[in-house]
Amino acid sequence: MRFLLLVLTAVAIALGLGGWSAKRALDAGAGSGLVRIGVWTADPTAGSVDADPYEKARLSRAGNLTLGIGEGVQFKAAVDAGGTPLRRECSYRLSGELPLARVWTLAAYTPNGRLIQPRAGRPSRLVSHGLMRAEDNSVEIEVAPDARPGNWLAIDGKGPLVLALTLYDTPASTSSGLGRTPMLAVERKGCPRV
Repeated sequence: MRFLLLVLTAVAIALGLGGWSAKRALDAGAGSGLVRIGVWTADPTAGSVDADPYEKARLSRAGNLTLGIGEGVQFKAAVDAGGTPLRRECSYRLSGELPLARVWTLAAYTPNGRLIQPRAGRPSRLVSHGLMRAEDNSVEIEVAPDARPGNWLAIDGKGPLVLALTLYDTPASTSSGLGRTPMLAVERKGCPRV
């Protein structure tokens, strides 16, 4: 009886520690193939057979589909230009040039990959075909909970957020195109005391 109790205890400890270490590895989010451009990070191999197995598991757990290498790439930003984590109750300005792409989308997500749904009638994502540009082809996008003139991405609620810029049919989806990719600056404009 004592032997059986020791075996069951050992199995319970092994399963508990194994599950905890797997969850910790998946929550860490540091893939080996990540590329960083300013505050934006991307894993151009996420949709390939050579993808990091932890990245595959993270994407599967969140239920996200990945783009193949020739289809596009997704850049994510979780901090502003000052290194402060992005928050849903704050407002931000994204400015600069966008990478070349046939189509792109910009959306706000929770850190676990769920789309942030703003109140009814507000845009939950921006798409390239509806974007207003300056004469030099640069853009300014306001990310805020309250309405803004121009290009505005609505956010709602409280807590952290992650901005995801997904580029479809782009030269940036290859490793040779990533080094020369211009990216938007993310600047905090205002934030209530949190």
